[in-house]
Amino acid sequence: MNKSETLGRILVAISLVVFGIQHFLYGGFVAGLVPAFMPGRLFWAYFVGVAFFAAAAGILYEKMARPAATMLGAMFFFSVVLLHIPRIVTPARGGDEWTSGVVALAMCGGAWILASASPLYEREIADPFLKFGRYIFAMAFVGFGIQHFFDPRLTIRVGPPWFPGRPVWTYLTGIFFVVSGSAIFLGKKARIAATLLGAAIFLFFLLLHIPRIRAQLHDPGPWTSGFEVLALCGGALVLATTLPRENRE
Repeated sequence: MNKSETLGRILVAISLVVFGIQHFLYGGFVAGLVPAFMPGRLFWAYFVGVAFFAAAAGILYEKMARPAATMLGAMFFFSVVLLHIPRIVTPARGGDEWTSGVVALAMCGGAWILASASPLYEREIADPFLKFGRYIFAMAFVGFGIQHFFDPRLTIRVGPPWFPGRPVWTYLTGIFFVVSGSAIFLGKKARIAATLLGAAIFLFFLLLHIPRIRAQLHDPGPWTSGFEVLALCGGALVLATTLPRENRE
């Protein structure tokens, strides 16, 4: 692994550890998010927390990286199907459900990007479906970009309070996400797009999410959204380093 890919994996692993800790600190709240038809909802909250810890360790251990990231992607995929889609189609739900669903989809794609970038060992067989991680990741960012034009609440979320022209930056961010996601999906200047995307997301983490976490240390919301952003940054870095050589412009 080169340094950028290693950094990407470390960022994802750190985020997973934070998610795992949250599942134990706020198990009752997380259990309320589990579908009502599933028995033992508190058990599943803690089980997923343990799974996050295991995935973080596996991603950092080269021989376990592929299976760990593959299962992590599958877990996020099932969360989209079982948790987020039912809430999105509920009329009473707001735009936050779309955001949460697209984040989970991007996390799924990012995990499968890590899996496909990991070396094969012994009896491991390459999984053809892992190549869809890149396309899932790209489509999620196109979705993020489109949201910036239809969710007016994002005009107060993009950039720190002191940042001038925040509504304008909201639309520029939306355009950037759509263009970057499209480039990655189509394979046109994809490596450059993934690199710029990772850098931009990291700046969002530093300038937007870190101040919110510091201001609300005991609120799990800023921690979750902040480290989701950090995990997506890691996924973009890994993607940028593993694209085919002919895409390097």
